[in-house]
Amino acid sequence: MFDTRAIKESFGRAAPDYDAEAHVQRQVRGHCLTLAGKYWPRGAHILDAGSGTGALSQETNWRVTGLDISFGMCAFAREKVVNADAASMPFSDARFDGVFSSLMLQWANDPQAVWREMARVLKPQGRVILSTLVAGTLHELREAFSSLDATPHVSHFLKVHDVLGCAAEAGLSMIAAEQVRIVEYYPDAIALMRSLQAIGASHKEAERRKGLMTLKQLARVEQAYEKRFGGAKGLPATWQVLCLVMQKA
Repeated sequence: MFDTRAIKESFGRAAPDYDAEAHVQRQVRGHCLTLAGKYWPRGAHILDAGSGTGALSQETNWRVTGLDISFGMCAFAREKVVNADAASMPFSDARFDGVFSSLMLQWANDPQAVWREMARVLKPQGRVILSTLVAGTLHELREAFSSLDATPHVSHFLKVHDVLGCAAEAGLSMIAAEQVRIVEYYPDAIALMRSLQAIGASHKEAERRKGLMTLKQLARVEQAYEKRFGGAKGLPATWQVLCLVMQKA
């Protein structure tokens, strides 16, 4: 289970610099926008679930309503954004022509509830264009931390079939699915962890280890990361991204 308060606070702190730092997030959103352009006409009313700084409203010709759980993100957004949980949306049934959601679902404690809500607010035949991180994401960092102790230091990500199962149970049928692997490189493990913190994506599970690590512990993680994955480009960090197009009956 995720610590919802930590999610709200960390993304709120990241808001001022989020667009400049969120390289992977920007790349994935662009990929989803390319998909969405095939399905939504100009002027369509689209819900952006997990809208962050509201970038989508600036990048498209749709009528966008943003929703984000972090008050800090909502306050920083370019356009007015509804501050609410995607698992309990304050919208009427069948309100939107489509739902867009990029890299939000992986932070939900109840992904099934989020899918149900997206299906509920969609008009009949409406589509969800969604991306989410899945199992295998940041596996290098997870393995490096395992040399330190058995405590989780990297967030848990669902397997692809679990994500698809939740969507199907919500009454959505699959139009298209694609898994994208993105690899970034960092000079050291500390640089990677600082990058994650800068975009609010650091570990947020409720049972995570709290408090700062010692320099000795950090050095041990760094050594394990370098030994197992180090190369000419630096230390790799892998993001496994599932992109979906789902349709309501």
